Amino acid sequence: MSSNPALAWMPANATLSQAYALGVSKGLIQRDEAQEKATRVLDRLAERLAAREKENASLAKGFWSRLTKTKPDPIEGVYLVGDVGRGKSMLMDMFCQLVPVEKKQRIHFHAFMQEAHKALFALQKLPKLEDDPVTALAKDLSKKYTLICFDEFQMHDMSDAVVILRLLNALISMGTVFVATSNTAPEDLLAGNVGRTVMLPFIRTFASHMRVVHLQAARDYRRGRDEDDTAWIVPADDAARKRLDAVFAEYATGPAEPTELAVGSRHVPIPLAAGRIARFDFDDLCDRALGPADYLALGAKFPVVIIDDIPLMDPDSFDKARRFITLIDVFYEQHTVLFASAACMPEQLYRSGENAQIFERTASRLEEMRSRTWLAAAA
Repeated sequence: MSSNPALAWMPANATLSQAYALGVSKGLIQRDEAQEKATRVLDRLAERLAAREKENASLAKGFWSRLTKTKPDPIEGVYLVGDVGRGKSMLMDMFCQLVPVEKKQRIHFHAFMQEAHKALFALQKLPKLEDDPVTALAKDLSKKYTLICFDEFQMHDMSDAVVILRLLNALISMGTVFVATSNTAPEDLLAGNVGRTVMLPFIRTFASHMRVVHLQAARDYRRGRDEDDTAWIVPADDAARKRLDAVFAEYATGPAEPTELAVGSRHVPIPLAAGRIARFDFDDLCDRALGPADYLALGAKFPVVIIDDIPLMDPDSFDKARRFITLIDVFYEQHTVLFASAACMPEQLYRSGENAQIFERTASRLEEMRSRTWLAAAA
């Protein structure tokens, strides 16, 4: 797994607690007691994983040991849960880079679900398959990864949950360990979904193999950054459109024209694109049947995106709000440069309705994404 360049300052052989203390001393991290406690929990997990790696290396040297090898004893993972901007992703990224495990993956949960669905679809097309596709995929992934770190673990769709929870539990039984960040505690996953009771055994099985750490940090560390009003323009009027016209011209390379992007067997229309920048109205992205796979493809193709006319959303706009939450999750993970015009500031966009509480994370991320720090890092 490639290292994160933003964490190049960390000593290679340090524990997470040591690296965190160093970051504080360098002024790169603001000390927080809740975060310090989480580092100690993650360090204990790192010790257990390192011990297993050493044991596996020893077994690999002996012929008889290889023949008699059984499934590894389960290791309890860590589930970091807390409000937006409390440092969950930062701690997980630091842990994942430092932990002495060779076969590890750090991935956003949206991306993992999309990759899993693609792999399951391919397995289902095979003429002969001894196991069911979920078990077959789990066997394959367990050989590739000893540790998987999920950022933004969440479940809203029952059809996804049925497959993914079965897959995760199968991986756990095969020895794979998970670290996850989430705004939702395991017992609250799929809350409000009809038929959730059917999934409770799967949720409880998964949760039983995770140590839940509530990260009650003192403040939202994404807020209060130096902001650039060019990146988020209020209101979305003619003046805003002209300012975004200038932004488009600044980033455009080549002719500006409509195009489309192939996502699987479908094609997503792009109203205007020029090289690495694309421009959309809000409804182009959030009032159509688009999902994580589409947004992942868009973010991968266009590192700079303009969205015009983001509206104030009411409780009846929950479908649009849900897509917008997913869109910003994906763009944040891909470090997309986002310019937008909107009816109001991010924290006022969606104050009540289904997923309004989750939208607090979206507002927090948008605050960071319009900061000069974000724009400079992504330039």
